[in-house]
Amino acid sequence: MERIYYVADSILRLVYINLLAIVFSFAGLVIFGFFPALVATFHLMRKWLMGESDLPITRTFIIMYKKSFIKSNLLGVLFVLIGSLLYINLSIAEVTPNDLVHLSYYPIYTILLIFLSCSLLIIPISLHYQVTFFSLLKHSFLLLFVRPFITALLLGSVVIFLLLLKSVPGLFLFTGISVFVCLVQFYSLKIFRSISFESEIDSV
Repeated sequence: MERIYYVADSILRLVYINLLAIVFSFAGLVIFGFFPALVATFHLMRKWLMGESDLPITRTFIIMYKKSFIKSNLLGVLFVLIGSLLYINLSIAEVTPNDLVHLSYYPIYTILLIFLSCSLLIIPISLHYQVTFFSLLKHSFLLLFVRPFITALLLGSVVIFLLLLKSVPGLFLFTGISVFVCLVQFYSLKIFRSISFESEIDSV
């Protein structure tokens, strides 16, 4: 009975935090609300995965949402711009008749994949460590290769979950954001716990 209760409670938490993320995204007109809502969701998931399961969900979410509003939006806009530029260049390289430009398709595609992979670790790193903006970017890249097996599990889990969402779009409204964040935060913590951040990363 205890296991059934724990599973049911966990599912209800995921559904509720997903609802909070959606509501607060719309509260910020989506454009300005999504990134702070995402950071607040990561913050809650991090606390839960580290054993702090008795936190007041709504209050903790709102506090983090307000605290990270400006910083998360600035960082989010920057990453959206970079990602958009890479995607536009990739699209141009794919359809252009110029052979030389067309050859750039695979290098750009590789850079885009690495960029998207780094983006997964940005929020977990910013919550787990006190680092500067440029250190944040550097560490998000380096951590992909410090523990490649865990990174592969992270990327594989995210891809499988996204394919599941594509097959069952309605799932997004119930657990789309919260489960995605939980997966990323779970494997991020595994990476963080498996290394000595200061000695192993800074020595690279």
